[in-house]
Amino acid sequence: MAYERVSTARQGRSGLGLEAQRKAIDDYASGQGALILSRFTEVESGRKNDRPELEKALHLAR
Repeated sequence: MAYERVSTARQGRSGLGLEAQRKAIDDYASGQGALILSRFTEVESGRKNDRPELEKALHLAR
């Protein structure tokens, strides 16, 4: 599974931060021979503890 986050709506709309994260995640998974079955994306400040997509990713991981 993959979890990616940007901290501002502007970063999320631009796709630049997410695009770089997706490439890094995809490259790593490919190098490990792994398949990404789920992807969780969040546009949320790192200062906030309420991150629903992170909770979903952690729940699936468990």
